[in-house]
Amino acid sequence: MKKNRIMYQISALIVFIFFISCNSSTSQYDYNETEELVTFVNAAVELIEEYGEEAFPQFKEDEWFVGDLYVFVWGLDGMRYVYPPDPAGEGKNMLELKDINGKPIGKLFVRAVTGKTGEGWVHYQWPKPGGDKPVWKSTFLQKAIAPSGKEYLVGSGLYNMPTDKAFVVYNVNQAVELLQEKGMAAFEELRSLSSPYRFMDCYIFIKDMNGNELFNAAFPELEGTNIMGLRDSDGQLFVKDEIARLRNRDFCWNEYMWPKPGEKEPSLKRVFVKKADIDGQTLVVGCGYYPPK
Repeated sequence: MKKNRIMYQISALIVFIFFISCNSSTSQYDYNETEELVTFVNAAVELIEEYGEEAFPQFKEDEWFVGDLYVFVWGLDGMRYVYPPDPAGEGKNMLELKDINGKPIGKLFVRAVTGKTGEGWVHYQWPKPGGDKPVWKSTFLQKAIAPSGKEYLVGSGLYNMPTDKAFVVYNVNQAVELLQEKGMAAFEELRSLSSPYRFMDCYIFIKDMNGNELFNAAFPELEGTNIMGLRDSDGQLFVKDEIARLRNRDFCWNEYMWPKPGEKEPSLKRVFVKKADIDGQTLVVGCGYYPPK
């Protein structure tokens, strides 16, 4: 009887995901692909919170395991309980799992669900099944509490997802939390390729309200300079405009032309910036992405 109820909920989930993909007009996401992945994980969490460990076998059925898309379940200690691509890998502790850059994936997964919101994104480089060349994979994670009271980490990811505005907002919010905890001593971590703050073409930059660039993970040559008069290739005083907007608000979005890391020619960049009180001064913490042309 319980299995039948679970399968009914799975069927309802599939219809709901289809409805979202066809009817989303305003969203906190740029892409249906992002929203569908979040919905997929949310639905798995709901099943675990209702049925507990009895739901685990269902995640290996066709309704939940389609190609590269599947749900995995860990304990908050890193123990892996559900891993549809290779059930032989279940029962192993994955807390020390790292990607090619040494990014501590396992610990970042746990950190994402034990933070303030109980959910988050982790981006890392990992080979596709059957391949040996790492590509970017974006994974959404959420905490689930079973009826027994045991807490689980539930996640699902996709390869080569387009950078979504939700990734950028989450990155800035996480960077602000780190800065509030460690102050400017956090700069080293924010710069590291093994940190969660650098992924794809995204990186953190920080300035004060007078336009002094204090930190820039991708363009360190700007650090220690005043960039208030900096113009993009269209002549826009984008830093001045940004700071003017932040005089009366806590965060904002901006668009301007700026080179991707490692390139010289400018591309359209969308940036999210947020004010934060760090070490007794108001700083502007930002991250941006380059939308597809």
